[in-house]
Amino acid sequence: MVVKHRAPSDSYIHTLHADDKLQLQYGNADQLEQASLGRATLSGSITSSGSSSSRPPLLPSFSSSALATDISKAFRLASLVPTLVKICFFTTAFYCIYTLRTKLEIRDNELLSIRSDFKYIEEALVVTEDEVNRAQRSLLNMQSKFISLLPEGQDNVFKKGDEFNRERTFKRIVNRQDAMKRRVNELQNTIAGLHHAEALEHFGPGPHRLQFNLAFDTEIFSFVVEMAPMDLMPHSVNYFLEQIKAHVWDKTIFTYGVNHILFAKLQDAEGNQKRHLLSEIDLSSLAFPEYSRDYPHHKYTLGFSGRPGGPGFYINTDDNVIIHGPGGQAHHALHEEADPCFGKVVEGHHVIDWMQERKKKSGGKGENLNEMYTVIESIRIIQ
Repeated sequence: MVVKHRAPSDSYIHTLHADDKLQLQYGNADQLEQASLGRATLSGSITSSGSSSSRPPLLPSFSSSALATDISKAFRLASLVPTLVKICFFTTAFYCIYTLRTKLEIRDNELLSIRSDFKYIEEALVVTEDEVNRAQRSLLNMQSKFISLLPEGQDNVFKKGDEFNRERTFKRIVNRQDAMKRRVNELQNTIAGLHHAEALEHFGPGPHRLQFNLAFDTEIFSFVVEMAPMDLMPHSVNYFLEQIKAHVWDKTIFTYGVNHILFAKLQDAEGNQKRHLLSEIDLSSLAFPEYSRDYPHHKYTLGFSGRPGGPGFYINTDDNVIIHGPGGQAHHALHEEADPCFGKVVEGHHVIDWMQERKKKSGGKGENLNEMYTVIESIRIIQ
């Protein structure tokens, strides 16, 4: 340990109180020097402030620059607090706004979907309303047609109060239709009886046979047709025999337009119509579509086309019992009716097959017109 003695000086003495004692400091030289510098600084501060002989207690030594730095930092930190608060506020506000906007977009999408669903429902309701209106109009139209089926002045039988009585309406119409059918059947039976008697008077009891002569180039091909029994088809048989008697079908043609039949048209090879010949003998067409289930449209049979039928006829080249029988011709108003079947080929089937082969080869569209038809030279009653 080094003991250093320092003589008191005036400047040093004046800085101390009178009752202070000389104090010796212990320590190494660096520590002593630092302590002296500290006391000198403190003494100078006290002296410059013009204090009296009394002085405050000793204070720890601080660096003025460090203190200023700390104070400056403190002020800077204090000045940053509002900025940080503002940043936090705006960040929170931005997050809230972003979240709210996202939710609003989701709600907007949901509203758009709901509007789309409502629009679809509205359109469906409009369509349904139209269908309901059409159904109502159809029902009213049907009721009007039902009423029109009864004689005028009897439409009140359909009503019970303000409601349409369907059961009573249906029963009334069925009864009326049955009465009309009976009346029509009676008329048809009357016509058939008259023509039966006429055929017996003009052509005998039968069976009646006809010879068809077909001209092809310079050759003649023939086949024989036997008419249906007079008891089954009197109206149709008499109608066709009257045409043959008047030579209506001479110089006409068989055409190949349909696959399952050979159709005879009342026109010549040049396309000239011959229907005027029917008006001369007052035989425009059948009075009704006569048909017997005992004489159906088998292969090689003859039938009248149209409703009520005639004058055109055909030869079945296939078994056409279904398509030319009852209900087979659905395009007619009374589709439950059938084409009259009035005769069948009994001799010369090979001629029918030959015409069918010509039709298949030409396909009904041959370049040569002779390939699209065969001329009926004549038809004669042979028995």
